[in-house]
Amino acid sequence: MDNNFTEITTTTYGQNVKNSFAGIVFGIILFFASFILLWWNEGNSVRLIQKEDFINKNAIVANSSTINKNNDMKLIATNGSVYSDEILSDSMVTVDNVLNLTRTVEMYQWIEKKQTKEKRSAGGGTTKTTTYSYEKKWDKFEHNSDKYKKTGYNNPKFTFKSKDLTVNEAKMGEFKLNRNQISRIGGYRNIEKLEPKENFEIIDNYYYKGNDYSFPEVGDIRISYKYVPSGANVSIIGQQNWDNSIGEMPTRSGSLYLQYDGILSLDEMLNKFKQTNMLLTFGLRFAGFLAMYIGLQLLVNPIIAIARFVPFLSEIVEFISSFILGAIAAILSLLTIAIAWL
Repeated sequence: MDNNFTEITTTTYGQNVKNSFAGIVFGIILFFASFILLWWNEGNSVRLIQKEDFINKNAIVANSSTINKNNDMKLIATNGSVYSDEILSDSMVTVDNVLNLTRTVEMYQWIEKKQTKEKRSAGGGTTKTTTYSYEKKWDKFEHNSDKYKKTGYNNPKFTFKSKDLTVNEAKMGEFKLNRNQISRIGGYRNIEKLEPKENFEIIDNYYYKGNDYSFPEVGDIRISYKYVPSGANVSIIGQQNWDNSIGEMPTRSGSLYLQYDGILSLDEMLNKFKQTNMLLTFGLRFAGFLAMYIGLQLLVNPIIAIARFVPFLSEIVEFISSFILGAIAAILSLLTIAIAWL
């Protein structure tokens, strides 16, 4: 069976012009939304800087092995190893002395990929060539073959789902951690020795259900497990509570709670927080600029679509418009950022 399928569609000059006008509304929405995003981002950047300053001025380095009750309701920075004696279990495995357990279920499936190329034709029309290709692969995401462009590539439904399990409570020294805090702890390891199960083979550290793992068929299942062992290291900045837990610290700039894997000092955690905030701020600035540029592009698309009737003219219009719109978006973005800071 040929696992490639090509679809060719042609759009006339008039249809292209009509479609370009349809994008104006979305362009207006995107253009004004970019100002909102940029404005909000600068305000959020200020709040994050205020949080950094709050940590610098107020965080108390605390020892997790001995709780100082004088620090209750104050901001502390602490670290340590997290332990739990709970057991996590599903229908396949049981693991003790563990914090988190993840079951990953993969199915051998037909996966559709789509590649589209567009070519302009004389008179302002366009010809779009879309190639659909189909290949069989292991994937943990369920691919709905009912939506595939071509029939004959049928995937069964998942009968067994991936799952994440977390213990209810653990302790870092004398501090109690809740389930949400524990679920954020990383450092996963693979379960290296699986116990035999009925209807499953153990191959390459997977539970495999099918005829031949070397030559799998669509619908075959493989299941792997990984876990975070008890004793994982964690570092936290948060409010020390009366009940020996660590939670969010309310501040004028919003709630404050930081958690990182590994043993980190107060300065190291603060540096990580600063780096993350910087990446977030500049990332959203670029997103705001891009949204503004695309919005402007959609607004002038009708002019470009009309100019495409003359190929040489359309290339000039597109080049000039891209340069001008990029400059306008950059100037307006910088102006918005400056006003927001002021």
